[in-house]
Amino acid sequence: MVDQKEIEHLGDLVKIDLQNPGKYIHQVDQILNYFEKLDKVEYESDKTLRKEILYDNLREDRHEPYLSDGKALVEYIKRDQNNFVRAPKMI
Repeated sequence: MVDQKEIEHLGDLVKIDLQNPGKYIHQVDQILNYFEKLDKVEYESDKTLRKEILYDNLREDRHEPYLSDGKALVEYIKRDQNNFVRAPKMI
């Protein structure tokens, strides 16, 4: 069981000012209980955790150029005065 003091400590560690740390106790308990269930899952090998695909069943990898109105995709990219590609701002 998680208590309010532990939630406040976690908030301090990640530098978040929690107004009401008590409301997160139930949510954190649910998360921890789910991890306990995952820990109890038994499996015999890694084969149960992944699906293997044979090489012969893969699609052929081939280049298909993008054309719209006869123009390649590269022609639509905005460039600045030094011919660098401009990307949108990251917020």
